[in-house]
Amino acid sequence: MQRQIPLSDLKHSPDNVRKVKSSRDSIAQLAASIQAKGLLHNLVVVENGKGYNVIDGNRRLDALNKVHKDKKTPINCIVLESNDNEVGLHANMMREDMHPLDECDVIQALVADGSEDFDSVAKRFGQTKRWVEQRVSLSELSDKAKEMFRAYRFNLAVAQAFTLGSHEKQDAYLEHDYESYHAESVKRDMVDRKIPTTAALFDIEAYRDKLSIESDLFGDEEFITDKEEFASIQASHILQVCQEYRKEYMDVIYLEDQYYWDSPECRTLQPVINDEHGFAKQDMILVVTYNSYRYVLDTKEMVMKDIAEAQEAQDVAVEEEEEEVTPLTYSKPQEDLLKGYFADHVIDKLFAATDLKTTEKLMKSLLIHRKLGYTYSAINRVGQIYADPQNLFPKDEYPDDYTQPSYIDLIEKHQKFAIDAFETDGTSPLAYCMSLSDEDLSILFVACCLTGISKYDIQSETLQEFVGSTEAYQGWFTPDEKWLNKYKANQISMMEDYLFGKISTDSRANRIKAIKDELAKNPVFDPYGSWPQFKPQ
Repeated sequence: MQRQIPLSDLKHSPDNVRKVKSSRDSIAQLAASIQAKGLLHNLVVVENGKGYNVIDGNRRLDALNKVHKDKKTPINCIVLESNDNEVGLHANMMREDMHPLDECDVIQALVADGSEDFDSVAKRFGQTKRWVEQRVSLSELSDKAKEMFRAYRFNLAVAQAFTLGSHEKQDAYLEHDYESYHAESVKRDMVDRKIPTTAALFDIEAYRDKLSIESDLFGDEEFITDKEEFASIQASHILQVCQEYRKEYMDVIYLEDQYYWDSPECRTLQPVINDEHGFAKQDMILVVTYNSYRYVLDTKEMVMKDIAEAQEAQDVAVEEEEEEVTPLTYSKPQEDLLKGYFADHVIDKLFAATDLKTTEKLMKSLLIHRKLGYTYSAINRVGQIYADPQNLFPKDEYPDDYTQPSYIDLIEKHQKFAIDAFETDGTSPLAYCMSLSDEDLSILFVACCLTGISKYDIQSETLQEFVGSTEAYQGWFTPDEKWLNKYKANQISMMEDYLFGKISTDSRANRIKAIKDELAKNPVFDPYGSWPQFKPQ
């Protein structure tokens, strides 16, 4: 029934479903709206003996009291026969600022006495049964969790995560009184005694009735609460997997929560990498490892060390017999040095580039992309910019007459300046960096990032897309005697024939020096090219 009631007769309902008070700003904004457009929605009230309690429209009542100084002003109201919380809930759910716990408490009250069930309440509010279950679970949070949730100490996602734990676990976690709460952290703590069904290596559906599985009402995850039963079924499944592998391999070694390199059983074994020797499965031993913390099962093919050494010796003999050796055939130490030469050359060019902005952007990308790429293959991540500087050359294998790059000189200069500033007035390294001009800081940033690029990164297609491949740096290679000395005698002869048209009978040292001097004057040899190479006419 609609009626006009004096403003002075309207009071806030003590049973108002909205427990969180509205802010002063929101009331002021609503008052301004009423002054401009009038009251657009009637208040819903019930009689209280002396006047009327407002069960829907308490924010509007506060705003009306600000607008009207004359408390006898008539207000349009709808009068109900009794205080119907459900009416207030329906009305408040249509608007903002209602705390989630307000509607949860009313939903809980509707089903608590048994007169309503989840299905009927869901139908009444046009929602799903799961929606009702979610609201009930939130209303059953511990008193401390509810209090902090109402005070907006954490958000709805965090509150939902707390429903996965008991009141004791909720209160124990909240005792820490963290400055901020994160849903994932709370969730991990609440379910630490439960196992996600995704951890099962076996078919979960076949054992669902045995594992005491419960659901996360606010997500799609399910959790196994019977840990002993899970461990037993998981172990049986792994045993069966190992038995199947034994049909293919010489033997299977099973390790739980242990790496193969730490296992006494594997000390006489050697991992098979890329299987370049072509071992048959019957000659290999499969090491099966299970991480019971991450629920991950891994395998590693291995062979007895004496078998691997014999096979390697045989492969080397065949390779030496069949391979045609040219000046482009490098030993491993020579290849490492060559990569170092090229990386040193490219990085120095990057630092000397006139387009500093582009180089700076590349360095920032190298730093940031590692944070973005952990879900990709490691081949898509280059550089060690987040970590320690990289060594471009093997220990004690720096090129003859090596000159320290200018970007290293710059870093050392700033290191000295920063130490001086700290010793003078306690300036921290961070404060020192912040005191630099934008240009100086950008140059120093690039220099520091350049130290994190390794010689292997320079060889990767991922980075060469931006810095250029070996073909883009013609004439970059002028080898020194250290590198040339790693050649075999017949390779030196081939280089002499290529450069001079004849083979020398001089001492090895003089022959090496002659080759070095010629390539320094005329860098026609491309170490990443093809053989035979011909000098330009």
